[in-house]
Order: sequence, then C-alpha cells, then structure tokens
Amino acid sequence: MAKTANRRGFAIVAIVVITAAVLWALRPAAIGVETDPVRRGSLTASVVAEGRTRIRDVYVIAAPVDGDLERIAVEPGDALTPGASVARIWPIAPRPLDVRSRAEAEAGVAAARAAVARAEATERETASALTHAESELATAQTLSGAGVTAPKDFEHAGHEVQIRREAVGAARAAVATALAELRRAEAVVATGVGRSTRPATVVPSPVTGRVLRIVRESAGPVTAGAPLIEIGNTTDVEVVADLLTADALQVRPGAAASIRDWGGRDVIAARVRRVDPAAFTKVSALGLEEQRVRAVLDLGGPPPAGLGHNFRVTVSIDVWQGTNVLTIPSTALFRTGDRWAVFVIRDGRAHVTPVTPGSSDTTRTVIETGLSDGEAVVMQPSDVLSDGARVMDSRRTQ
Repeated sequence: MAKTANRRGFAIVAIVVITAAVLWALRPAAIGVETDPVRRGSLTASVVAEGRTRIRDVYVIAAPVDGDLERIAVEPGDALTPGASVARIWPIAPRPLDVRSRAEAEAGVAAARAAVARAEATERETASALTHAESELATAQTLSGAGVTAPKDFEHAGHEVQIRREAVGAARAAVATALAELRRAEAVVATGVGRSTRPATVVPSPVTGRVLRIVRESAGPVTAGAPLIEIGNTTDVEVVADLLTADALQVRPGAAASIRDWGGRDVIAARVRRVDPAAFTKVSALGLEEQRVRAVLDLGGPPPAGLGHNFRVTVSIDVWQGTNVLTIPSTALFRTGDRWAVFVIRDGRAHVTPVTPGSSDTTRTVIETGLSDGEAVVMQPSDVLSDGARVMDSRRTQ
C-alpha cells in the first residue's frame, strides 16, 4: 500500500513539473523595448520654423527716364557710396527710315521750306503795304491841315495804316509757324545723332551699401520706372519667419530666439521684434494651404561674415521656460482614445498609464500628472506592445 501511494505521488509531481515546463516554454517571449527614466530638470519650449535673412532696407534703383541703357558695369558685392554712378541712360536715338518713309519725309521737308518762303514773301508784301499806307496817312494829314481835303479822308488813311499793321503781325506769325513745321519735318528726316553730342542721364546710388542684385545688366531700351539694381547695407540684417497661426499665438515681441542651419557652426542669438497682426495663406511642400503669420527678428549682434540677403535659416523662438519639472521623451507619448498615455515599466511588464502632457521642446515633454520621478517609460512604443505585455530593455541586454 505504501509503495503504491509513493508511486502515485511521484506521478503527480512529474505531471505538475512537465505541465509547468510546457507552459513556460509556450509563454510569449518578452518584447524588446528601449526605455528612458522620468526625470526632473529645466525645459525651454520653443517654436521652430523655417526663416530667411533679409537686409532691413533694400533700395531698388529704377530708370528715371526713357532711353537706351548703357551696359551696367558694377557687379554684385561692389561697395557704393552716395552719388556713385551705377548706370547711364542715353536719349533714344531716332528710328532709321525705310526708303519709302525717307522719301515721304524729304518731300515733307521740301514742302515746309516752300511754305517758309511763301510766308516770308507774304511778310515782305505786308510790310511794303504798311509803308505805303503810312506815306498816304502823312499826305492826308498835310492836306487835311491845309483844308484841301475833307477830314474824313485823313481818318480813312489812319484806318488803312492800322489794317496794314495787323496784316504784318499775321504774316510774321505765319513765318514762325512755317519755320516750326520745317524743323519738325527735318527732325523726321534725321537718322540719328552720335552719343557724343547727346548728354546721358547718370543714375546715382542713393545710399552707402553693396550691390545685392543686378536686375537689368544688358544694354538696351528701358522705360522710366524699370528696376535696374538692388542695393543695401549688408551689415544691417534681420530674419523673417512664417509661423503657423497656432504657434504665432504663443510668440510675444521681445522673446529670445536662436538662428541655426545658416551655414556656420555657431548658433546666432536673436530676439523677436514684431509679430504681424494679419495672417496669409501659404501652400506647403505637400500642397496644403496653411495660414501663417510673419515674425521679424533682430540679431543679437553683427551678422557673421558671409551671411547675406535671403539666406535660408532655421528659427527657434522660446515661448515657455520651466525649472524642476518632470520630463519624458516626446516619442514616448501616444493617443489612447481622447487622452495621452505612455507605457510605464513595472516588474518587467508594460502598463498603459494616462498622463497630462504640458509644454515641449520637440525632444522632451513636460508631464503635469500621471508619472513620478524615476519611473521608466518606453520610447517609441510599437503596435505589438499591449498593456501588461512582458518587455525587456534592449539596451541593457547589449
């Protein structure tokens, strides 16, 4: 009886051991994760956007008159002083005439000259008639004074002199008109005058600065108001950034900022000078329409050597600062329903823990409620991770 009981006990123990071994072998393997501890420290939240540099005051020099532009000799980067010549514009030369037009123009000149000759002849005729009328008036005055002729004859002679004088004035005006028509006809015939005899209009620089861009370099006809050159002071640089409207609401004038990715290794300190009150629509690289607001920043000192106009930069504007706050990596956060949550590691298992996130600096986020200092959270949780799953920190096993 004792031996039978012992055999039965051994069998039961063996079955239990085998069953436990099978269950252990079939249990799910631990999921490898990377963790990071919840820790206290300082955090500065910022708004990051793409920006560009620009010279504060850019002067566009335009053509003051119509004419033929001489090829511009200055180059981008050349230093200019007030009054320095940047371009010269010559008066437009007369257009060459074809054979038919030239024949018509020469005929017009001949007709104008004949009209001048006719007007001059008329002027001489009226002058002679005036001289004769004045002589008749003198005779009539003598005879009337002697009582030989009636006073009425003397009066008529005076009227005739006045008529002849008016005729002389009209003849002189006709001569002036004919001469003007002759000059106009001769101007049409003129084929062009050498530049040496025509004064050029010199276009000066209005301020001290450097040439930023040559808008029109080649020689040729230009109209008044056409832009020629852009100049500006390359030591007076500011930065503009187009912020999303939601981000712009957090930015205040005077906020500290930093400029990166401008081509140098140093970070340039800056400060927000102005946030525009009106937004505008901008199409993103993905083709989406976004409402953005322009912010203007002043550099904290002289711009670095080589930083010029319209350079692309990355702008980071401080909008919040905190000390002794709980922070976690921003990649640990995920949405569960309408709340944020993280996976907290306890006893080798991942537990979904709701949290209330606060400000962020794009790499770490402030946690207002839900976590304690020193707890470990899963960074970049995958879709295979679930509440209560066994996990293994992959960094500790390496």
